[in-house]
Amino acid sequence: MRKRNVKHALALACLVVSASGAAAQDAAALKFDGAVRMWVESLSWNDQRKWMPEFDTARLGFKYDDGRFLAAGRERFYHYTSRQTGAGKGASMLFNEYLWAGYRFADKSELHVGQERMPFGLLPYASNNFFESMAWYAGYEDTYAMGVHYQRNIGGLHANLALFPSDGRHLLSWTDSSGELDGLDSVRFSNHLMNSYGREEKNTFVGRLAYTMPFAAGKTEIGASVLAGRLAATDPALASGHRRAAALHMSAEFGRLGVQLETIRYANSFDGKGSISGNWYGACNRDCVIIGAYGFTNRLAARGNIDIANVSYKLPGSIGPFSGFVVYNDWSRLRKSAAGYADSYQNVTGVTFSSGGWAMIVDVANATNEPYLSPGFGNALATGGGAKSSGHRFNANIGYYF
Repeated sequence: MRKRNVKHALALACLVVSASGAAAQDAAALKFDGAVRMWVESLSWNDQRKWMPEFDTARLGFKYDDGRFLAAGRERFYHYTSRQTGAGKGASMLFNEYLWAGYRFADKSELHVGQERMPFGLLPYASNNFFESMAWYAGYEDTYAMGVHYQRNIGGLHANLALFPSDGRHLLSWTDSSGELDGLDSVRFSNHLMNSYGREEKNTFVGRLAYTMPFAAGKTEIGASVLAGRLAATDPALASGHRRAAALHMSAEFGRLGVQLETIRYANSFDGKGSISGNWYGACNRDCVIIGAYGFTNRLAARGNIDIANVSYKLPGSIGPFSGFVVYNDWSRLRKSAAGYADSYQNVTGVTFSSGGWAMIVDVANATNEPYLSPGFGNALATGGGAKSSGHRFNANIGYYF
């Protein structure tokens, strides 16, 4: 454990020194950004969370780009009320979203080192809505890890190769209430298997190839992604294994109309049980694992398929000070391979718009066996089912971005 912490500290120090040195060369290339957001939500299955205003997040980040040297990072702060934790008190937490340094070569290709988004599937997101897609909850959308990433564009061809020795765990994380959350290991931005439940993602290789071409008075990107890595056992009661995933994806813009399609097949393979017992859950059998982010953890089917179909439309004009209206409908499904496991679905209809530095997003989500959009938290992404497995959630989020 001490050696791992030293390695992470050295990696962090290298990134900070790199960014600082680059900034000294050209301060104009260094830019800071941030946001403060709140929301009003209503959950059909929770009387304590109906039409309640809540603080969402405060974040601060930086970007550096002088044409050759690159760097970026972002830190986030959250506070949950007792209504959100479901415990006797609330919880505050701080964690890193990404932190990396890079170099741009003469051919415009780039090499990045640090904690960065995995180049897998639809990029940058496989969704338009605030809650993202079922792929996010399984760890295959907007997912960050610690490693090396090379990317290059040749005309319309986009190639990405990356190796992530570590999932990054709770880099630069802090909480004042680990008892109300599922331990410090769950205080992170993206979903990963939990070290505290006996498993950790190691040496994950990710490859992505996509091609953008003009089509029907618009443009279309078609592509494929693969992922393979080690599923290390961090407890002697478990056997190590491996993880793999593959995806086919397509995104298109036809004037104001946007379409996203993706299908993912994933598998966490190992002998014996999927986890040890932890703070919140007993040991998983061979058909499930424990995954977590944002201070919470859930059981997840160890093997399955994810399907995504999204459509969006950019509305012309403005209403008073508001413009940039985009309406959308995002649908996704998790089909689980284990016998007796009920599938998970979500459909989110919404609109985004803005005014100056202000941005708003309004979503109405309907879901079945989804831990944050329907009842059944904890087992929704695994066995699911039950008499109360469907629900709907309203969210209106407003933020100021600078």
